[in-house]
Amino acid sequence: MASTVGQRATRTNRRLRQLTVLGATLAVLATGACGTAKTEAPAAAGATTQGSAAVAAPAVFEDDQYLQNGKEFVDAAKWDAAAKVRIDLGEMFFKPKDVSLEAGKPYVIELANTGKVKHEFSAGKFFRSVATRKMENTGSEVKVPYFTEVEVLAGKSVELFVIPTVPGSFEMLCEIKGHREAGMEGTISVTGSAPTVPTPVIGSVKAAPWLQHGPALIEAASATWKETAKTIRIEAGEDGAKMFFKPKNIDLKVGMPYVIELVNIGKIKHEYTADKFFPTIAFRKAEDSVGEYKAPMLKEAEVKAGAQLDLFLIPTVPGTYEIVCEIEGHKAAGMFGTITVTK
Repeated sequence: MASTVGQRATRTNRRLRQLTVLGATLAVLATGACGTAKTEAPAAAGATTQGSAAVAAPAVFEDDQYLQNGKEFVDAAKWDAAAKVRIDLGEMFFKPKDVSLEAGKPYVIELANTGKVKHEFSAGKFFRSVATRKMENTGSEVKVPYFTEVEVLAGKSVELFVIPTVPGSFEMLCEIKGHREAGMEGTISVTGSAPTVPTPVIGSVKAAPWLQHGPALIEAASATWKETAKTIRIEAGEDGAKMFFKPKNIDLKVGMPYVIELVNIGKIKHEYTADKFFPTIAFRKAEDSVGEYKAPMLKEAEVKAGAQLDLFLIPTVPGTYEIVCEIEGHKAAGMFGTITVTK
């Protein structure tokens, strides 16, 4: 009888221990599921989190965020295997109206204007969330941190080389007056999960390394740009084994609007890079015979043989800046110069 009572007591104690463990487990699960724990906001540009320098792509991509480390994605991608997507722009439509892309994969998106008037492709959040390699057309290549607007002239087409990194649904539209109202809008859906190698680093546009008050300067000057802007022509070409910018040195004034004409009179492609100068300017746009390309900052401009690309900008910081062609061998052959900005 005593043995039976002891066995019952033992079983009772075992059940109590099991219930105690179960209760603790449920408490932990409830804490994680009830939303009482705070989720950390994405770190600002340049910030780091403990144990990791990368900030994971957010569930909701905000208006003041952009992909900081796009170059890592661009350098790691296999562009020869990039998928091609064509979007027709016409009166007044995008075709297809809805585009589906997969996060982490490289794409070449062709924007083809099949209509009779100029059309614009604007996709603010999408542009800021992708790794941007370049815009390319028959005459030029433009490299920027991200585009804000791309305009394509009637009968022309451009290609955008991008890698989506943030899953979600993004709006695309034409912001030319009356075009959206006439039906020129659609969506870009990015499926899958955010890539992990590389990991997207999400930063604040307000902490980005370009001129923060640039848009205000551009807006203030836009109404009288044609009357006040000064045009400067820079030719690029070859003279036997030598290569050149002509003129080699140019002078600009702080606060003055300029149209810098980059004209390739040579037989091969040439590049214009001024990595210390470009972050200090208010950048309005790059424009050629195919379209217009707007961004917060210019990184590189390449002009193909016989073509021309115009840069619309306002210098803001005095100094002497180097301009070079970084295509292999070109600088060594003499393709460099200076931009001097004075008050």
